[in-house]
Amino acid sequence: MVSLIAAAVVAVVASPSPAPSASPVPQIAHVVTSDRSDEAVTRATRVTYVVTKDQILRNGYRTVGDAIGGVTGVELERYGAIGSNDSYGIRGSSSAQVLVLVDGMPAPGSFANSVNLGTFSTAGVERVEIVEGGGSTLYGTGAVGGVINIITDRAEQTAGAVRWGSFGDRQLQVGAAGFSLERIASANAYPLPAYSAGGVALATARENSDYESTTLRYGGRHSFGAVDADLSLGLDASHGGEPGFYPYVSSTSRQDEVDSDGVLTLRTHGRRATTTLQLGGTRQQLAFSCDRTVDAASCFQPSASLSLESRVGVDVRNAVDAGSQRIVYGIDLSRGTVMTNTGGAAVPVAPSATPPPPINSAALAQTAAYFEDVADLSRSLHAYAGVRAERDGALGGEVSPSLGFEASLSQTSSVKVNYATAFRAPNASELYYPGYGNPLLRPERARVGDVTLTDTSVLGGASLGWFTNHTNDLIVPVLVKVYPKQYVYIYAPENVDQAVMQGFTFDVKTRPYNGISVALNATDLYTALDASNGSRLPNDPVFAVNLGLQIAGAPKGAFGGAGVTERLVGNRGPVDPGQPLFFQPVAYANLGAFVDLRLDRRLDLFVRGYNLGNERYADVAGYPLPGRAFALELRTR
Repeated sequence: MVSLIAAAVVAVVASPSPAPSASPVPQIAHVVTSDRSDEAVTRATRVTYVVTKDQILRNGYRTVGDAIGGVTGVELERYGAIGSNDSYGIRGSSSAQVLVLVDGMPAPGSFANSVNLGTFSTAGVERVEIVEGGGSTLYGTGAVGGVINIITDRAEQTAGAVRWGSFGDRQLQVGAAGFSLERIASANAYPLPAYSAGGVALATARENSDYESTTLRYGGRHSFGAVDADLSLGLDASHGGEPGFYPYVSSTSRQDEVDSDGVLTLRTHGRRATTTLQLGGTRQQLAFSCDRTVDAASCFQPSASLSLESRVGVDVRNAVDAGSQRIVYGIDLSRGTVMTNTGGAAVPVAPSATPPPPINSAALAQTAAYFEDVADLSRSLHAYAGVRAERDGALGGEVSPSLGFEASLSQTSSVKVNYATAFRAPNASELYYPGYGNPLLRPERARVGDVTLTDTSVLGGASLGWFTNHTNDLIVPVLVKVYPKQYVYIYAPENVDQAVMQGFTFDVKTRPYNGISVALNATDLYTALDASNGSRLPNDPVFAVNLGLQIAGAPKGAFGGAGVTERLVGNRGPVDPGQPLFFQPVAYANLGAFVDLRLDRRLDLFVRGYNLGNERYADVAGYPLPGRAFALELRTR
C-alpha cells in the first residue's frame, strides 16, 4: 500500500499540467461492482445487470433513469418529461436505499439523497451496472436495495449526434479525445387532457416545464511505470421549470442545478493481487426560486433557496486472486458538508416548537473497513462471506455481514443464494432540512436475501428469482397536521417499526432467429407492508413487466435494425375520475419503438417513437407525463 501511494505521488508529479439490461445472461465479459473488483460476470456473487453503451445508443437512452427503467427489479417513477426528477428503487426499496456511484465512488448528492437519475446524462457513459440486494458489506450505508454504478467512457473516437423531437426537444452531442459534450434544450410544451375541478376549467397546455442542460465529461487513462491511472471528471449544469400541476405550486417556480464529480483511480498489478487507490470528490448546488411579484399567492419564498453539498472520499483496497479463492479487503474514508438556505420561506412548525434557522449546515463523515472472501469449494459449488464495520460520525456504527453461494445443478443450470444484513443512516435532508428534518431518526437496519435459478438452455436463457427484505426502523415521510384549526400539513420523516418487502423476478430471452430476438422480464412485488399499521408502502407497484423485440440489420445495407419495447405497470394507486391528472392509474402501458436507417458508412438516422398508445397517466400524483412523441436522431458510428 505504501509503495502504491508513493508511486501515485510520483505519477501525479510527473504527469503534465454483455449484458442487455433485462437479460439473465449478460453478454459483457467483466463487471466491477458486485465484488468491488474486476471479475468475469459469471463469477459475480450477487445478481448483476448491465446496460451497455451499445444499448444506450441504439435505444436512445438519454439519462441514466432511461437506461435502468427496463431492468428487472428496478422501480422508476417519473415526475414529467426530460429534465424532471426520477424516483427509483430496487426490489421495493426507495431511492434513499439505493447507492449511486460514479466510477465506484458516491455520486453528487449522495449525502442528502438528491441524486437525480432523471437528469444524469448518459453522455460519456460506457455502461451502467446494477447490483441487486443488500450491498452494505462492501459499500456501507444506503445500499439496502442495491447499487447503481455509472461507469464513464474514454470517448477516444470522434463521434456526434443531433436530435429533433416533439414538444420542442433538441439535443447536440459530440465526443473526441476523451471529452464528451452534450447540450439539451426542451420546451416540454406537451398538451394535457382538458378537465375542470369545482366548476373551474384548468389549463390544457403544459406551462413552465421547459428544461435545458449542458454536460461535459472527460475520461483519460495513462500508465506511469507500474501504476495505471484513470481520471474521470464530470460537470453538469441544468435549468428548468416546475413540472407539477398542483394548484399551490407557483407557475414561476424554477430550479438551477450544478453537479460536479471527479475520480482518480490508481492501480498496481502484481502476479496475483491488484492494489487500488481511489480519490473522489463531488459537489452539488441546487437553487430554487419563484417570482412573488407575478405570483404572490403561490410563491412561498421571498428569495432563492440554496442547497449545497460537498464530499471528498478515499478508498484503498487490495484484491487477491489465488485461483480457487479471491479476497477483497480495504478501507473507506469520506468527509462532507451540507448546507440549506430556505430563502426566507416561512416554514410551518407546531406552536410549541422552535422555528428552524433559515440557514442550516452540518458535517457528515464515514469511516469503514471491509473484507470479503470468495472460495471455489468444488467445481460446482462457490461460496462467499464478508463483513464491514462502519462508523457514520454521530449517527453511530454498524457491522454488516453477508454470505452466499452458487451451486451448479447441471451443465446449463445453477442456483444462487445470498443473505446479508444492510443498514442506512438517515440522510442530511431527513435529519436537518428546515421544517422537514427530524434529528431524532434512527438508522434503518435490514435483513436482505434472495434465491435465483438460472438455466441457459431455456430458449436463449432464463432465470427465476425470489427476494425478501425485512427492515426495522424504516424511514418514511408522514403527513402531519401542524395547526389543529388551520389545517396546515407538512411531510415529516418518521421511523416505522418494521417493513416487509417480498417478490419474484422472472427473465427470459430468445436466441436470435433471422436477426429477431425477444426479451421479457417481470417483477411481482406481492408484499410491501408497513407492519406498524398493516398498509401497503407507498409508490410500490404490485407488478411491472418489460417486453422487448429487437430486429438486427444486415452487416451492409440501408436497414440498420429496429426495436419495440412495452412497459406495463400495475396497481399504483387510486383513481379519481374527476381529477385524472392528480392520481396514478391502476395500470398503464407505455409502448415505444425505433428504426435505424444507415445513410452511409458512418452515419445513421434513428426514427424514435414514445408512448405510441398515447396513454395519459402520472407516475406520481400531480405530475402528468407527455403523450405520444416522436424524434429524429442523426448519429455517427
